[in-house]
Amino acid sequence: MKNLITFSINPALRKAWLAIGSAALLAGGAAQAQTVAPNVAVPFYTAGDFMRGVYRFWYAPQATAFAEQAGGLPSAISAVCDASTDAAAKLEQARERWKASALAWDRLSGVQVGPLVQRRSTRQIDFTPTRPELIKRAIQTAPQDAAAMESIGTPAKGLPALEWLLWSQPIAQSTPACQYAVQVAADIQREADALAKAFGDLATRPPGEAEESNGPAMSELINQWTGALERLRWAEMEKPRMAGAAQGGRNTAPYARSASGQTAARWAAQWQALRTLGASPAQATEAPQPGAGLAPIETYLRGLGRNEPADKLAQSVGKADKALQNVSPANRAGITAAGRSLAELKKLTEAEIAPALEVSIGFSDADGD
Repeated sequence: MKNLITFSINPALRKAWLAIGSAALLAGGAAQAQTVAPNVAVPFYTAGDFMRGVYRFWYAPQATAFAEQAGGLPSAISAVCDASTDAAAKLEQARERWKASALAWDRLSGVQVGPLVQRRSTRQIDFTPTRPELIKRAIQTAPQDAAAMESIGTPAKGLPALEWLLWSQPIAQSTPACQYAVQVAADIQREADALAKAFGDLATRPPGEAEESNGPAMSELINQWTGALERLRWAEMEKPRMAGAAQGGRNTAPYARSASGQTAARWAAQWQALRTLGASPAQATEAPQPGAGLAPIETYLRGLGRNEPADKLAQSVGKADKALQNVSPANRAGITAAGRSLAELKKLTEAEIAPALEVSIGFSDADGD
């Protein structure tokens, strides 16, 4: 396909972030932050130290991984549109690329800070619920490039729209829908590249630069982490479960990613972000030195000498982690248990963790509609 605008991530930077991300994604793909036993010495972290670790060892690698996956979406969709033979195989390959891109996005956006909030990336990439009628109208306009896609409303773009085009109304060779799907994929790629660059810039910023902004950035992360707990509990799990129950349990469509069968994987990816930034079940023999590793919220608290709330946080995260193992839309009792654990963790954060960090919890609509 012609007229696709792409952005190339610096190869050295891409290699560095993917290397860091690969080192972090262990034990079956679960990123492990360092949870430090109460009797282990922990260095003092400033808000700037905390945020540099978060940017360098979580957000930059995840943003690069998302850009890598999204970078293959336009060509995978184009292969479906151009296939004269093996169309079914090409469609399946495009679906697998979409799944990988969606999971990379769900990990990156599990807790939304910095560029994710500033760019309102969720509205651009993951607008829900899917609006089939608006997608159909957008197909009729036949956009051919990035400029034309800017006139298309966000409900007709992003990963949910592409999911609908790949599963609910499967695209086929030489059709307007297929050509539109290529443009949707290219639009996702452009935003993914922009996020990778933005988080890469934050991760490589020298220590001490814009130090005055790190306190507000830390406060934003704690607020967004708390909000993400509620979003996972209510918007992702409980609200769709209740909607399905009201219809006799026959309709699972309200769950995000239901068309592709990736709902449970989405929940797991979002929880991975929350767990990694909060506390990890793996015990560490030593805490990372400032700038040398990811210190989750629990370790940050210990560095401030706040072991009691850190202990409670570790216990609550561990309880939620157990409740969220293998939870799926088909397991309504499991969803209820997971929701209860997430609600308890949120309550603890508001009542004890945020005050210990001198952070005020406020309402945020940064995660979009």
